[in-house]
Amino acid sequence: MEFTVGALIDIDDYVASTRAHGREWARIQLDQADRAVRAATARRPASCEPLPPDEWLVRLSGDDPDRLMGEATALAEQIRAGIVNATGLTATVSLGTPREGPDSTTVIERDARRTNSYKLLLGGDRVITAPQEEHSCAPPPVRIEAELARRVQAGDRGGAAGLLAGWVDRCVQERGLSPSTLHNWLMGELLFVVDVVNRGRLTGGSTDWVDAFARLPIEELTTVTQIHERSYLHIWIEETLWRLMPPAPRDILSMAESYMAVHYTDPRLRLAAVAQAVSASPFYIAHLFADVRGTTFLRHLTALRLRHARVLLTATTAPIDMVAARSGYLSAKVFRGVFKRHVGCSPSEYRRNHRPVPS
Repeated sequence: MEFTVGALIDIDDYVASTRAHGREWARIQLDQADRAVRAATARRPASCEPLPPDEWLVRLSGDDPDRLMGEATALAEQIRAGIVNATGLTATVSLGTPREGPDSTTVIERDARRTNSYKLLLGGDRVITAPQEEHSCAPPPVRIEAELARRVQAGDRGGAAGLLAGWVDRCVQERGLSPSTLHNWLMGELLFVVDVVNRGRLTGGSTDWVDAFARLPIEELTTVTQIHERSYLHIWIEETLWRLMPPAPRDILSMAESYMAVHYTDPRLRLAAVAQAVSASPFYIAHLFADVRGTTFLRHLTALRLRHARVLLTATTAPIDMVAARSGYLSAKVFRGVFKRHVGCSPSEYRRNHRPVPS
């Protein structure tokens, strides 16, 4: 009797990486990953089916289920390592259960996807085998409704999203947790947000859920059950709260830029610190820089530092290491490298070429 097992290859953090590096970068990386997957499977009796945009389904067959799983695990490790070596990406390979008989591709894929759902809890860059079914009716390890309501009522979308994202990261540490339980907990928190936001009340004070879901259909909320990537789940939470909540009474991107304009000379300044200062998540701040400004947080920070450095180089006689320190760099070596890469010449050359001519 022949058995068949499916291996689902899933690129890690594809959405977040595409937003950070651009679609062309992502396309090139996926082409290289595709070649790595096909090279690994070409030497084995396996079929390979691409599942755009960032997945592949590999099917292996054999007459012994235990030996078949051993071969599938070895191939999965080879594919994962091949993608890491050939690209700037990592990948997770999820193995289903060997199926007896001529099962359809749909069944094989379903088994592998069930395994892949545990990527949400375990993280990526690994091979995952089919887990035992977990059943948990326990409540979440921490409750955040009071603080969540405060941020929602204040119109603080970034703060609410950051609170929910941090709560998810805490929940995944629970032993014995299943993806479906985490999804159920998160759905409960989102319904709580709907309840706090909704001003339509019925007689007796209960929420008018018909009105609430007319504005945000419940099928859009339930798409959370299809998410198996924690970085994308954070993005999804931000975007969903952006739709659920009324506009915040402040411009978060302007606040972030103002904070950076004051603190860019601090060499320890990071995206996380800026996000915390404006009560938003790092993912959301990065999204705003890309979507609104067409740049990245790091490029904007570098531009601030190099603009200040150019002023110091032309208006003062401060040594290069002092210019570096005053511009937010821990060492003159790092400063010289960044300066030459972005300006096209060394700081000393820039000073010689741009110093005002004495009258």
